[in-house]
Amino acid sequence: MKDRNSRLVYSTDPETRKQIQNDDGKNIDVRKLPPAKQTIKIFLQTKGRGGKKVTVVEGFQEGPENIKDLAKEIKQFCGTGGTVKGKIIEIQGDNR
Repeated sequence: MKDRNSRLVYSTDPETRKQIQNDDGKNIDVRKLPPAKQTIKIFLQTKGRGGKKVTVVEGFQEGPENIKDLAKEIKQFCGTGGTVKGKIIEIQGDNR
């Protein structure tokens, strides 16, 4: 019997991680979540970069083509360079 107040917090299973439960208890695909429901992590990283600062943006549920377009807009807005590695956007400098 599943407790109404319990929910999955973390799973290493790839199939389980693709799904979450909404308030109604229905499984929905994370990749189809609207942007307002997604959690994006933005942090500063200097490790392995010769002391240079890089702003890392991760947690996107979009496809690679959408992430590249978003990275282009972010780079233009910040006036800096950057790159896309998989589903992670790296922006040069501290742009948090």
